[in-house]
Amino acid sequence: MWYVIQTKTGQEEPMRQRVEKMLPNDSYEDCKILYYVKKKKYLGEWHEEKERLLPGYMFLVTEDPEPASETLGRMTEFMRLLGAGNSFCPIRQEEEELLIRLTNGKDEIGMSYGVIENGTLKVRSGVLTGMESRIKKIDRHKRKGFLSMKLDDQEKLVGVGLEITEKS
Repeated sequence: MWYVIQTKTGQEEPMRQRVEKMLPNDSYEDCKILYYVKKKKYLGEWHEEKERLLPGYMFLVTEDPEPASETLGRMTEFMRLLGAGNSFCPIRQEEEELLIRLTNGKDEIGMSYGVIENGTLKVRSGVLTGMESRIKKIDRHKRKGFLSMKLDDQEKLVGVGLEITEKS
């Protein structure tokens, strides 16, 4: 199961290293910071860059969150496992499946490419293929598609790389 650890934006990588160092190796499967590939134009050319999918959030993959809860409770830096009340809850099954599908077992979401035909989006290649109904918004200028996710009972629009190559 995936649990969300919230920390200061920009401190995800040092915090992940600290969590991995302090937690017993057999108490968790993975500690992830998720990234997505985006395109940015500079020097007259398009370049692919990586950006954090959810700034300020990490994911702890574990079957038992108690060792992590106890260890994180002793840390002085700002971080918390998200959950309801005093119990730590995994993210919703639907969100976990979405993240697993998007990342394809990695910590990175690749670019997707699509077209808009008669006002309807059709993703031709990439991880968003077949997920057109989940895309809530498109920013063609920044080459991003926005998916809706629910974390800690809050709806978040999460941007991923989506380039529209043609509009008719």
